[in-house]
Amino acid sequence: MATERFDQIVDRLYGEPPANFVAERDAAAKQAREAGDKELATRLKALRRPAASAALVNRLVRSAAEPGIPQLLDLGARLREAQSNLNGAAMKTLGAERNRLVAGLLESVAGLTDEPLTASAKDQLAATFTAAIADPAAESAVSSGRLVNPISYSGFGEVDVSDAVATPLPATRATPKYDDSSDDTDDTAAESTDDTDTETDTDDKAANATREAEERAAAAKRMLQCAQQSLQDAQAAEASAQAALELAERTLASARHTHDNAAERARKATAARELAEQAVADAAAVADGATS
Repeated sequence: MATERFDQIVDRLYGEPPANFVAERDAAAKQAREAGDKELATRLKALRRPAASAALVNRLVRSAAEPGIPQLLDLGARLREAQSNLNGAAMKTLGAERNRLVAGLLESVAGLTDEPLTASAKDQLAATFTAAIADPAAESAVSSGRLVNPISYSGFGEVDVSDAVATPLPATRATPKYDDSSDDTDDTAAESTDDTDTETDTDDKAANATREAEERAAAAKRMLQCAQQSLQDAQAAEASAQAALELAERTLASARHTHDNAAERARKATAARELAEQAVADAAAVADGATS
């Protein structure tokens, strides 16, 4: 019951704007303490205020915006399946889809706030979404709705989310990236052993040759998987950079448009001032002539 109550309060708190978080957290902790639940009060008091970009991700999780978190989860699953199947063509296609999705997610987030997104917030959001698509742990952190810090992905290895969420993520069994090749190697060794036990001495040489060939094939498969993983990591890093570039280009285009409009207004204002000055001069000349 206490854990259920804690989870309910945590979910409510991380749906609040960051500006309200501390006051709401402290009020909840005070209420728990007054009710005699000191343990709950202590746990609540330890909750961290989310960074602005993390709070926007939490808001997206709780919204029905499209594209949103469901599309992110779907693409992440399809990318990992393509990697598992060593499908290079699918990974390339999905990499392009990832670029479009990250840009779309940024627009969805922008629609959830009245304040314009800063360049820094856009970079942090793009990096967080890219990490969530590439890595299961980052995906769980984002979809939890309890993000406190943005997540970054270097493009290689696993993502460290230990400092990114308010509460520990549910324990999940990690899926090794190269289990298939290891299993193949183990199966090959077992099969070769069984074959050796049952074959006659005259077949030993052929069995050894077969085993060596299978081991070389397994090693080659492991090398291919490693290369494929490196490719995916590089594509994820490229996607993050591409999304940031596209945002910068749109921002620059908007700034140029604003500049051109302001320049046109300034030109018209200058022309109007010059006409007014000429009218004043003409009127003054007429007045001087009338008094002469």
